[in-house]
Amino acid sequence: MNELISSFSQQLEDAYSGFQKLSLSSFEKSDRKIANIVVVGLGGSGIGGNLVQTITRILLKIPCQVCKTYNLPSYIDENTLLIASSFSGNTEETLASLEEAQRKGAYIACLTSGGNVEKIANQKGFDLVPLKSLAACPRAHLPYSVTSLLLLLNHYGLIEIDFEKEIKETVASLNKDNEIIKKEAKQLAVSLKGKFPILYADAILEPMLIRFQQQINENAKQLCHVAVFPEMNHNELVGWHMPKEILSKTHILLFHSDYDHERVSKRMEICETIFNKHTAAITHIFAKGNSFLEQVFYLIYLTDWVSYYLAEENGVDPFPVEVINYLKSSLQEL
Repeated sequence: MNELISSFSQQLEDAYSGFQKLSLSSFEKSDRKIANIVVVGLGGSGIGGNLVQTITRILLKIPCQVCKTYNLPSYIDENTLLIASSFSGNTEETLASLEEAQRKGAYIACLTSGGNVEKIANQKGFDLVPLKSLAACPRAHLPYSVTSLLLLLNHYGLIEIDFEKEIKETVASLNKDNEIIKKEAKQLAVSLKGKFPILYADAILEPMLIRFQQQINENAKQLCHVAVFPEMNHNELVGWHMPKEILSKTHILLFHSDYDHERVSKRMEICETIFNKHTAAITHIFAKGNSFLEQVFYLIYLTDWVSYYLAEENGVDPFPVEVINYLKSSLQEL
């Protein structure tokens, strides 16, 4: 896992350079008008779709939804761009949605490293973006999937952004601060051992928080909780009262970016005084970078390392996910 996380910036570069070599279709050469986008994917593939949603929130002019189950929304039709994202190519929920999308006549593109999704794409002539596989570990290939999704939307003319510039700046920044990032991650991991992490941020960072939660779950084999501002101020905040024995073992991580709403920042300040009465610790984490994309990738890279070092603190191997493999094998027997 150490080597996989270390490849983060290289994955960004490889995904960009690899995409430039692809021969993909164009909407300009057809009568098809795309009215909405649906990204189908689960786990490490699904969270990539959520990250693209938040990164493109002010760039996309049409709705974009991420689907993480077997069935598709009823509005799917020939004016839908459906992107099937499955690292393994064999995710059963994604394959079920892909079959339904074909029946409904959606325009389909696929992101995968192989498996049945690749076979279907080749047989049907769907646009195919191959994902490089460094190991049988979808969550460790997030830079490939996110970058490929963004480049695909850009290729179709649905967003417009200078990805070459942003990717280069992100890579340079992460490489320059690599040792500092890892040191901060190590210190944070030590402080999270034996605690129940609670992750809070502005709603625009929710996909990044969920990614961190998933990494803590899978790498460190530990539970944690995610909620976002301002929604948590309308419900969850009241729960900061009981059970006191659990609240006393929490460690709150407050994430900040340059793109937080100013009112959210004020809410966080007020809520911190409430949290301090019950929690064991509060840590503020600040994004770095000159763009929203760069700041999101910075936080993902930092928290990936936190999950790795937390696995070390917990004395567990971050790579295997045996309980998920057990679930999949049990489902195959039904």
